[in-house]
Amino acid sequence: MMLKIDMHVHTWYSDSEASVSEVLMEAERKGLDGLAITDHWTVKGAIEAMKKRRKLIIIPGQEVETRHGEILALGIKSKIEAKLPIREAIKRIHAQGGLVVVPHPTIPLFSVLNEREMKTLPLDGIEVFSAITPIPGYFLRKNMKLACKLGLPMVAGSDSHHAETVGDAYTIIYCRSRRVGDILQAVKLGNTSIGGRPSRFIFKWKAAKGVILHIAYNLLIERKFSEMKLSRPLRFFFRKEHISL
Repeated sequence: MMLKIDMHVHTWYSDSEASVSEVLMEAERKGLDGLAITDHWTVKGAIEAMKKRRKLIIIPGQEVETRHGEILALGIKSKIEAKLPIREAIKRIHAQGGLVVVPHPTIPLFSVLNEREMKTLPLDGIEVFSAITPIPGYFLRKNMKLACKLGLPMVAGSDSHHAETVGDAYTIIYCRSRRVGDILQAVKLGNTSIGGRPSRFIFKWKAAKGVILHIAYNLLIERKFSEMKLSRPLRFFFRKEHISL
């Protein structure tokens, strides 16, 4: 069977403006078969989504911040600690039966891993298309070339931080069943292709502002208040429910 799954979706459990229910409604509206919920710092959004999913397939995941860039953990059961050495983070993801995918691998400011470093790591895939990518055609070609050189499967996702962008990009998976285990195995074997379109400019602009805030946090806040051991982007602390922080 052929399944359409957005492999990179955030909810308001991390830095998205969208609730889990809003994310699921948009996925159904756009005709997706499923989603990978990949919040930063937590799997709570994925757990809620699995309870509310109805006919949707939910792949529980996390966008994991390591000491050497971010990686997507797909199919994990519990949270992966932030700021681990990247090899340790990968080891823990694999120990849970999960896959490790490098998101937005060649985009400046979004990724710090280079091709030489990726060759030395036990990765399971490359995100070749993200719907919020600037200059999408250029980076799609660049990422596909990288995936081919590394011999890694290709996936795509929206990297959605707003309900409206869920499903803008997705992975087409050729799989024998709708079971998460079979889907992950199909991805690992490279039985995938990509689909979708770039998100509207307004959402790309919002994503770019988020990256700028993240950099500002790392440069100006984390150094000054390192004893607080904060690991979340600056924008997180301006959400209303966290104003007391």
